[in-house]
Amino acid sequence: MSYSAKNLSVFKDNKNIINEISFDFPSGSYVSIIGPNGAGKTTLLKTLAGLLDFKGSLLINNVDSDELFKYSNKNNCAYVPQNISIPEGMSLIEYVLLGRNSYTNWFLSEDKKDYEIVEKALNKLNLQTKKNQMVKTLSGGEMQRATLSRALAQEANLLLLDEPTSSLDFAKTNEFYDLIIQLKKDLKLTIFFSTHDINSISKYSEYVIVLKKGKKIFSGKINEILNEVFLSELYETKLNKIITEDGYPLFY
Repeated sequence: MSYSAKNLSVFKDNKNIINEISFDFPSGSYVSIIGPNGAGKTTLLKTLAGLLDFKGSLLINNVDSDELFKYSNKNNCAYVPQNISIPEGMSLIEYVLLGRNSYTNWFLSEDKKDYEIVEKALNKLNLQTKKNQMVKTLSGGEMQRATLSRALAQEANLLLLDEPTSSLDFAKTNEFYDLIIQLKKDLKLTIFFSTHDINSISKYSEYVIVLKKGKKIFSGKINEILNEVFLSELYETKLNKIITEDGYPLFY
């Protein structure tokens, strides 16, 4: 799904949280959203998901988002918040079935097709053996994969992920990035991903939106901002850069 915004602004309690930002990314892009705390990263993701009112223009596949947001199954967008709500007394398969809500009516239960899609999503994320396990008992890494399974069950073309690796250790973070890249390739997904992890996105991400105090500092290809001067000014601290053996920049 292609995304194009022009003069996008978001207000809360008469305060300008996002201030007239514009960008244009093609379908199938992997876009990281970076910036200091309070830059507006989560607000932007929620706006792209249709959860917040905004001023300006937002086009999804060249269609006005207001039209798409009226019909959740047409929007085909899955938003994964930073703090995932873990339901009590719910099995993994029941949790992933929630992704089918936009395709079923309130008075109809899930049908055979819904269960087939959920089983396929669980298999894709290597969670089939845990489908009857209570969600509360899953590890942090398993819960992240469960959330992605629910997004796949929704048959989403767009994933909006808000700092999904913040609670994962180093090894699990790398596994998560590898998984996201594989899903993107296999399912032709468009991904917007907010993060503070500059060193990881320099390896995985194609495009970037840089925010600071609600304003867009930059949007475009990520390699254009991977330098000490830009990132030191963005985060208001001195950063140094080295190139790793596999050719990727590392900031410290």
